[in-house]
Amino acid sequence: MKNPFHKENNTGIIVGAIVAGALAAGAGIWFYLRGKRAAEAEAYRLEHARDYLAEKQHKKQKHKTDVHDLAAIVSHART
Repeated sequence: MKNPFHKENNTGIIVGAIVAGALAAGAGIWFYLRGKRAAEAEAYRLEHARDYLAEKQHKKQKHKTDVHDLAAIVSHART
């Protein structure tokens, strides 16, 4: 005959459920924060997408030679 005063021990199930719930909550928070960080990065990238167009591009300065300088350039090229 079964003892009517004997209670079943469910602490393992309770502890497992608490641990599983904590892991699920942690994973949910991690995914939320990762998505939020990715969205902020995407917004920053879109906001500053054309900054390179606003920066002034420095052009190279052309080397100007006169006709009288050509003889010196040609004579150096031969030696």
